[in-house]
Amino acid sequence: MTKSIIFILHSISIVSILYFLLIAGYSGLRTSFLWFWPFTALCCFAYAMLLRHAALHYKEKPWHFLSPILIVLFWAAFGVVFIAECFLLHAAQKEPLPNAKYVIILGAQVRGTKPSLTLQSRIDTAAAYLAAHPEAVALCSGGQGTGEDISEAQAIHDGLIAAGIQEERILLESKSTNTVENLRFCMELIPSASTPVIIVTNGFHCCRAGLIAKNCGYQESSTLAASQFLLTTPHYYIREFFALFKDFIIGNL
Repeated sequence: MTKSIIFILHSISIVSILYFLLIAGYSGLRTSFLWFWPFTALCCFAYAMLLRHAALHYKEKPWHFLSPILIVLFWAAFGVVFIAECFLLHAAQKEPLPNAKYVIILGAQVRGTKPSLTLQSRIDTAAAYLAAHPEAVALCSGGQGTGEDISEAQAIHDGLIAAGIQEERILLESKSTNTVENLRFCMELIPSASTPVIIVTNGFHCCRAGLIAKNCGYQESSTLAASQFLLTTPHYYIREFFALFKDFIIGNL
């Protein structure tokens, strides 16, 4: 058992470093949560060393008690993360409500005036839905942050126009700075809380976005996952675990 855990920990360390290098080259060092991977590699390596030392001195105090505790803690943490990720993946596979009146596209990073790959995937998915449902109205949501020459809402708007969606079907909400504000401010633009809406975001974000929407008072909401798989997708699924926990603690869910 101990050898297996040490092997897993060393494997996670190596994969974390390699994945860090891949994301840094693919998406840049400014990618959010990027430094989680070398930190994880360091923690896993240190935990493996501690577990190895505990196994070698198993018959001595306090290592006799510490070794099984370390094993239990490892599997407990592994189980919690595994179950949470299953919920995230399940939420990403859910079908949205049919014939929603409004389609909320949540903002993501814009580099200058160009949408990030994450945001572009949301734009493409929303444009496809809007083209197939000509009665639906788009709500582009997201303010202007550091390194962004235009608001995220404007970038979504421009992307939808480029995809052939008519101007009169697009509304902008350009004040928000996070998902909670996205959904709260968008509610001011729809007729009522019971109006059917679809929230377009990436698959990793669907679970949290749906829970936040319910907490904000949306009565008829569902999520539509952006279909593109990006190199950063696993990265954001892991980040979402911590974001979900944080929003639960501060009462956003």
